[in-house]
Amino acid sequence: MVDESASEMEQKKQAIIERMAAREREAEARKAARADGDAAAVGAQLRAFEASFAAELAAAHAALASLAAAASADPAAQLEAVGAQIESLHRLVAGAASFLPLAVRGTSAAKIGELEAALKAERERVAPKKKFSFKDRSKLGAGGGAPPPPPPPAEALVRTDTFKAPAGARGFRSSKGAVLTRPAGESVHGDYALEDLEQCDVRLLTACTALWVRNLRDCTVFTVPCPGSIYLTECHNCTLVLGARQIRMHTSTQCSLYLHAASHPIIEHCSDLRIAPYPALPAGIPSPWAAAGMNPEQNQWKLVDDFDWLKQSQSPNWRVMPDDDRLPVEELLKSLDLNDLPVAQ
Repeated sequence: MVDESASEMEQKKQAIIERMAAREREAEARKAARADGDAAAVGAQLRAFEASFAAELAAAHAALASLAAAASADPAAQLEAVGAQIESLHRLVAGAASFLPLAVRGTSAAKIGELEAALKAERERVAPKKKFSFKDRSKLGAGGGAPPPPPPPAEALVRTDTFKAPAGARGFRSSKGAVLTRPAGESVHGDYALEDLEQCDVRLLTACTALWVRNLRDCTVFTVPCPGSIYLTECHNCTLVLGARQIRMHTSTQCSLYLHAASHPIIEHCSDLRIAPYPALPAGIPSPWAAAGMNPEQNQWKLVDDFDWLKQSQSPNWRVMPDDDRLPVEELLKSLDLNDLPVAQ
């Protein structure tokens, strides 16, 4: 009886072990199925992005090709249309950044950069050339009527601006005189926005997919490098410490920019910009460059493309900040609470 009882106990024990093993196999199977489903969904999203991106890119290149072939009746309108297509490509990449692999983001940014360079070259080609002629000074002031008024300044022109954060983007908005900190350690996925800020000290210690900056006055902004793009509009009298794969700025004046850019920074409708390189972060803080997919040694901060200046000479709208005018690293980072930053182990 004792042996039979022991045998029954052993059988029951073995049955329990087998049931537990079966449950674990079922759980693993469900987990694998969910993973396969997630991977399939991401794969479908990626294929849809690649198809849309390729189609829009091809359409923009085709429009430029028609310009080069003098097939467009209105070159100025065609140039604006290509510019709008480029903005659409930027938005497409920004909207898909949550599931795009880093390599795909980099390749897409490079293709957009090539398209922007081609657009700039085409603008220079179709820009009307001034004809040289000697002025007949005898007619000046001789009752020939007043000279035509000068064209309105760039600031007076109405601009169409497409730099706007996607709906639902997190961020800081509508503040004055505040210290605004996004602490380290938050999720990098998703866009972030800074909008309608005045006299604020902004510290973004977690990177984001793309940063949208709009209507800032008398502000200081520091951000760790982000793996996507930074879009800035209507910034005035600000100090901006920014790092990104691509940096674009519209309708901004009197700003000091400390930049790390993996591609040429682009400005449009801007004036009185002073530009210097992004500062080195203090020792003991882990490098953010690897997380952003960028090389700290490859900084194109001073290779600025000004879309309002088509000449080969230096644009009057921006200048390299003299060394003596640059704030020391300690001054740039003094507002940061280094305890908020992760410490290297």
